[in-house]
Amino acid sequence: MIKKTGDTYTVTYATRDKFGRKIKRSRSNITSFASAKKAEADLIIELHEIKNGFDYAGLTFMEFVEDHYWPYCEANQFSDADNYIKTVRKWGKLISRVRIAAVTPNDISKILDSAKDEIVYSTLTKLKSFLNRTFEHACKGGLSKNPCNGVRVPKSKVASECKLLTRNEANYLLKRSKELQPIWHKIWAFHLLTGVRSGEGYALNKTDIDLEQGNIMVDKAWTSKTGIKSTKTGQWRVVPISKTLMPLIIELMIDDSTGSQLLPHPNQWTKGEQARVIRGFCSGIGITMIRFHDLRATFITQLFKDGASIAEVQAVVGHTDLKTTQRYLRLTGVVVEGVTDKLNISMPTDVDNVITLRDRMEAFGS
Repeated sequence: MIKKTGDTYTVTYATRDKFGRKIKRSRSNITSFASAKKAEADLIIELHEIKNGFDYAGLTFMEFVEDHYWPYCEANQFSDADNYIKTVRKWGKLISRVRIAAVTPNDISKILDSAKDEIVYSTLTKLKSFLNRTFEHACKGGLSKNPCNGVRVPKSKVASECKLLTRNEANYLLKRSKELQPIWHKIWAFHLLTGVRSGEGYALNKTDIDLEQGNIMVDKAWTSKTGIKSTKTGQWRVVPISKTLMPLIIELMIDDSTGSQLLPHPNQWTKGEQARVIRGFCSGIGITMIRFHDLRATFITQLFKDGASIAEVQAVVGHTDLKTTQRYLRLTGVVVEGVTDKLNISMPTDVDNVITLRDRMEAFGS
């Protein structure tokens, strides 16, 4: 119902929910009849959603994110909660004021298309994943359909941001850091020779090292927001200690200055500035300016170049998705030409056993 009072309009609509309870909504101070008709249509849709059991009826996308899903992420201590809200706030502006039930697959496509000029493909995939998780949570509250379903991630126009050290650069990084940055040298060397993630390395204790078996147990990670929690995948894994790494491990184990922690914890690492530190150091010594996480990428690609199988690499670094591991394999530039010649299966060559074409046709009744 639309009612005019003076120069403004008030819109009221009422119905009953699925339990038979009366529900009523109104909008006031509307300055034109056309706007009042639109408000009336919106109220009808909102109350229809409530009637059908949608818990978040009437909420805009960003209201749902800020008031419901992000608090849910924080309450469950999701490791990517901070990254989630920053990403969604930045790229979700297109639908921020759209009712969450009114968001369409076309809207999702527009968001991804607008982002492909600025972010790499892996980040685009993460953006879609964040949006998908948001709407999946809304579906649990009664949203009829997830608009992310069926939407493809477009090809990014931005080159991959993953940078790798060559073997010579890696050796030079370790040599120069031992001379100039001995504390960071231990951290960089450990991560470069194990491939563990930054938070996993930070969380390691000396009790996670089995010198007798030559293994490192990786079953937890650290973030500045949540402290110690499970690894990114929620699964534990064992990383073998190489002969090259063993002297450093022993040095770390007998270092009383770190207490129960395996590695030193400089303030920059605790503050999340480890990427800036290594980038600056690499620039200073004249090698590829990498991020901290690129130590892991270098570890993986060097393993592939040295002949490790996909299964071996996947087990050591903790990838649960084969596509992730394969992406690193492509970065190595490993040539596959002639690889099938290594297959040790032979074809029969005995002439007596060869069936002529005429015999074969007769055998099959052709």
